[in-house]
Amino acid sequence: MDNHDTEPFDTEPLGTTPAAPAAPAASPAPATAPASAPSFLRRHAIGVGIAAAVLAVVVVAGGTAWGVSAAVASTQPAAVAPVSDNTAMHSTAHKKKAHAKRAEHGAVGTLTAVNGDSWTIKAASGKTLTVKLTSSTAFGTKKAPATRDSFTTGSRIGVLGKRSGDTVTATRIVHVPLRAHAAKATPTPAPSV
Repeated sequence: MDNHDTEPFDTEPLGTTPAAPAAPAASPAPATAPASAPSFLRRHAIGVGIAAAVLAVVVVAGGTAWGVSAAVASTQPAAVAPVSDNTAMHSTAHKKKAHAKRAEHGAVGTLTAVNGDSWTIKAASGKTLTVKLTSSTAFGTKKAPATRDSFTTGSRIGVLGKRSGDTVTATRIVHVPLRAHAAKATPTPAPSV
């Protein structure tokens, strides 16, 4: 409703009888200016207070986290350097032990002789090893099954078993494919016509 279209409000207190209606005025009464609206901060005081409190907590927590990370980072270089050197030495020693342990459990080489239950292989290092077969020696794998007769001289084989010096008591013997970097056959030139 528009203020210009309404009649002025009755100003008598409640419980009293209204006075006789006044004669209509020749011109409408001037509209009074509305009371000034409360400021934004007064209308949203609670929300502004909560936002300020959250911001304060975030700033304090962030400052604390930054301080802790800076303190930890300043102590890291001194603590890390000896550990990394030690790790490198440990890694080399560990690799040597692992290689020695693998060597105890078998050998890889080219089959050079088959004499019953005693085979001879030549390892890549040039060392000649004796392979002893037993009744429990298995041949091949589930994926690539083999028989004793499928191993011929010149085959590259892997022998798993207990190694003692230059003798390996075989528990399993498998075919080992030639390495990719091994010598490849060179094509012979075509005869010239």
